[in-house]
Amino acid sequence: MNLQDIIQLIGNVGFPIALCLILLQSILVKFNKQMDGLEKRLAQLDKTINMMVRTFDTNVSNTSRQEEKG
Repeated sequence: MNLQDIIQLIGNVGFPIALCLILLQSILVKFNKQMDGLEKRLAQLDKTINMMVRTFDTNVSNTSRQEEKG
């Protein structure tokens, strides 16, 4: 959004409404960035949990095999 667009927006809808629209745009941009960061963190968490479950299943299988032998 360049200066000419902002001046035209103020002329068309008034200063308070134009300011609200500018603030809304900046809030939405920040919100989208935060959502992208959360999405990446959730993907990493999902990978970590899956790895922990596989490790747990492997340990349980090994323990049950050892008990059967012993």
